[in-house]
Amino acid sequence: MVFLENYYELLLLLHLFATFVLVGSMTHNLLIVLGYLRGKFNKRKLELFYAKVGLWTYAIVYIFGALAYPAFRVYIRGGNLGFDENLRWATGLFEVKEHWGALGLAFFFVYYLLRRTFDPQDEKEKLFFYVPLCILLNVILWYKTIVGCYLSLLKGTW
Repeated sequence: MVFLENYYELLLLLHLFATFVLVGSMTHNLLIVLGYLRGKFNKRKLELFYAKVGLWTYAIVYIFGALAYPAFRVYIRGGNLGFDENLRWATGLFEVKEHWGALGLAFFFVYYLLRRTFDPQDEKEKLFFYVPLCILLNVILWYKTIVGCYLSLLKGTW
């Protein structure tokens, strides 16, 4: 018996729902942050709220993923993906996804702490670090979401 094996589908579903909240909040966050470059600072509180929601949902997504991972590792990755010669590339794609996820977690803490310590309207010089970091986080999130959904469609359950 693998840890939380009986709850794998539920954990995967919760992981997916939390991911949608995360991607939605951070995509909206990005749209507001890009507005800072055009001098639009009227949604700073909303942007900070989206950053806060993003940080918490990233942690929740990470936790649900970690709880589902043992069953995934044994039955999906080690079983279905490991034995199917045509799907061995999927294991590598999953590993790249997870490495970017770990980097994204570290980037998220930096992003959120930076946002809490400055006002974009008053300290515009910090936007040269903040905006690219927001773009990078969104690229990571969208990549992880698309790859995760694709891999789940391949062999997401047993």
